[in-house]
Amino acid sequence: MMSSACIMFSFSQRVARALPTVIIDVESEYSGTIVEALTAGRKGLLLEMSDSADGKTRLVFEVPSRGLLGFQSEIATATRGTAVVNHLFLENREYAGHIGGVEKGKLVCNDNGKANLYSLTNISKRGELFVEAGDIVYSGMVIGENSRAGDLEVNVVKAKETTNVRKAGKEEKLYVPPAKKLSIEELIGYMNDDEVLEVTPKAVRLRKAELDSKARERFARTRKKQMTSAQKK
Repeated sequence: MMSSACIMFSFSQRVARALPTVIIDVESEYSGTIVEALTAGRKGLLLEMSDSADGKTRLVFEVPSRGLLGFQSEIATATRGTAVVNHLFLENREYAGHIGGVEKGKLVCNDNGKANLYSLTNISKRGELFVEAGDIVYSGMVIGENSRAGDLEVNVVKAKETTNVRKAGKEEKLYVPPAKKLSIEELIGYMNDDEVLEVTPKAVRLRKAELDSKARERFARTRKKQMTSAQKK
């Protein structure tokens, strides 16, 4: 499901060695949230913390540039938009190692076609959606975030079955929460190592590197066995 003007970006390409200095001014009550966000999974190093008389805290970090991918939107939500973030390139350093927090479970489409309101209404109960009714989707495409750990395959193309039998009472109204739209930078920071980013002139999509669901299942089983075997040694 790729056009001739499609650019593919993989998880392994997120390697960069640039190290910027990051300066954040935020309400003191959110300072702990920012420290945890930058140091826990993003390889950040807290250099300075100072409080001002107006109840704000200034935090100074050294963070690998790839550790800042997706950070702006994440921290804007966590601090209710009160954080002011500035960063300045410091120098290039050796590769800091793998950066990654808790991997999010995804809602993965298992059919090709147009997403319809009926299916989206039911699937929206399983997590947060990235697509709307009428959007073109295909098998292996990530169409949302699963509310539970692990990936879940769903069908957003299947329409409601129609019959000649009418039920008493009014038809149930269908409602789907607004789809969450992520920027390219946010998606790069959000993608897992088994996913790629597809960029075309008309759309940006997150998808599994392996589109075939059976092949992904086989790979997952093999990977699980390898991890189990490695733990026993």
